[in-house]
Amino acid sequence: MDEKKLLEIFPFIQRSVNLFNDQNRYLKKIILTGKICALDKAANLFSFTEKTTETFVTLKEELIPLLLEKNLHKYTDKLQSKAQISIDILIRNLFERTADVGFLATDESIIAFLNEQETSENLRKRLIEYALKYSVYNEIIITDPQGNIRLNINATNKVRFSSDPIIKQALFTEGYVEGYNHSDLFPTQHKTLLFAHKITQDNQPIGVLIVCFRFDDEMEQIFSSLLDANEHIIFHDGKEVIISSSDVSTAKKVLSNIHDTTLHKNGNVSVSAKTKGYEGYYGASWSSLAYTNIKKNFYSTSSNFSAIKCTLDPNIQNIITKADDVVEDLSDIIINGELIASKERVYVLTPVLDNLRNVSTSILSTIKETVDNLEHAIIEGLIYDVQSSAKLAIEIMDRNLYERANDCRWWAMTPVFEKELASKLPNTKRLTDLLKYINSLYTVYTNLFIYDYHSTIIASSNDPSIVGKKVSGEHITKTLSNNNSQHYFVSHFEPLPFNGDQATYLYNATISNNGKVLGGIGIVFDAYPQFQAILNDSFPATKIGFSSIIDRKGSIVSTTHPTMKPLERMELDKEIFQFNSKEASHHFITFHGKKFLVGIAQSQGYREYKRHDNYKNDLLSLTFIEY
Repeated sequence: MDEKKLLEIFPFIQRSVNLFNDQNRYLKKIILTGKICALDKAANLFSFTEKTTETFVTLKEELIPLLLEKNLHKYTDKLQSKAQISIDILIRNLFERTADVGFLATDESIIAFLNEQETSENLRKRLIEYALKYSVYNEIIITDPQGNIRLNINATNKVRFSSDPIIKQALFTEGYVEGYNHSDLFPTQHKTLLFAHKITQDNQPIGVLIVCFRFDDEMEQIFSSLLDANEHIIFHDGKEVIISSSDVSTAKKVLSNIHDTTLHKNGNVSVSAKTKGYEGYYGASWSSLAYTNIKKNFYSTSSNFSAIKCTLDPNIQNIITKADDVVEDLSDIIINGELIASKERVYVLTPVLDNLRNVSTSILSTIKETVDNLEHAIIEGLIYDVQSSAKLAIEIMDRNLYERANDCRWWAMTPVFEKELASKLPNTKRLTDLLKYINSLYTVYTNLFIYDYHSTIIASSNDPSIVGKKVSGEHITKTLSNNNSQHYFVSHFEPLPFNGDQATYLYNATISNNGKVLGGIGIVFDAYPQFQAILNDSFPATKIGFSSIIDRKGSIVSTTHPTMKPLERMELDKEIFQFNSKEASHHFITFHGKKFLVGIAQSQGYREYKRHDNYKNDLLSLTFIEY
């Protein structure tokens, strides 16, 4: 840590340094004056004063670096959080795309089209319907093995042939292929993020499916949700190649000069992060780098800390004890000096003691101000930790469940499901095999099942024991009376027999043909481990506490509290349940006999999910840190 550089950045700490230095000089002058006047009468007194002065100097040498460190950490911890969050949110999103392209490549309508058994008009309409479910895609392309474009859904894209290497890679790869490069499929774009998968028939490749991810749009959403004024994030490949940046004008210069955690004398501080991965997926091994200029972005919370004292670490507690000792020793020196002056009639000590009393008061004020600044820096850091953690958890949850709402509607359009439900004797093995394949791609579900118009389950991916049983509930009734392919229906968060009676969400979509409802698909979200991972991943590292997702009545959806479980009720202050803001907030509370700083954030939805689709699920995210 460059102390000189940091003192330039934090002038209020430099003020404390100056006060400490002035008071130390003043103490030495008082001691020297006293020795000249009355050394023979008060030698022990001045010897003790000198030792106290040495302790005071040691105190300053310990307190100032710690104050600098804690104030710097307010920024580096915040940037570390944002760097990590940004890359992990993106990776979670892209993981879903790898499954999408694998699923869509098996669509029978696409295979029929490549065999000239389906018209381009019908297939284009069908693919547009798919894209409407997922606003993260702006193009879906089908090519033959030679790169001729057989069909695409974006009317403005007139390219009819491609030599993009991703086509050949897909033809010779089992599974998806991902690429972020310039592509002749989109000649006017600098780079495009594509996911491709071969289309096969009888185990032979007959074409390639390519989906184009709205990368720039997604990055703008990530940046806008995470960054405050004068904060920026750069995504790069680890070799100074910029993938995306919230500040294009300075990104190249910043990246070439800043790596890892770095502080520059101009006040720039940066922190980098690599993804933790999601479900074994790590993407293209990109890194993120968050940075800000502390001089331009100095912040202090407006909270009243007067009644709050943190549980401080031993180093800080030791400093506070030492500060108390210095003040107490100076008080003792003054009292003893007055006794000596009175007993020995050494009246020349009186002005020395008066000066010592004045500097003692000044030292007490400086120590108090500096320790207060230290505690404030710690609490400000904690406040940011709990607020950002709560906001991150609920945002990841919204993004995760957005995918669930889209998945059920995608799969409801599967031609096999339509054909078999329209048949008098559905081929349950065919349905089961396809459900198993889909479930193998999308690992966040415990089960997928198909039910007919009479709400009877006729096929299941993982639990054959439910076949033949009825499903019920308002979400099922709405599914079987729905005629809008954009609608989906979700159960309450409740125990489900399809999930071992554990509480979860069941997402449903209508399977229909030419407007006639044939049945529905139910997808059972693996809520417990998925939500636990979200809460654990978003909780501040090295802190003691827990996180929860609750509804407005305090019913738990998920928690990392060691003794509480889903559907139990958390007894909290009424103002927490009434919280209503787009910005995260915090409260100091007592819960189960312990003091916690609680961060709180409200579900805001993601893209159209819970914003424009009529689905209501008002949840709160809470992060509890002991203090």
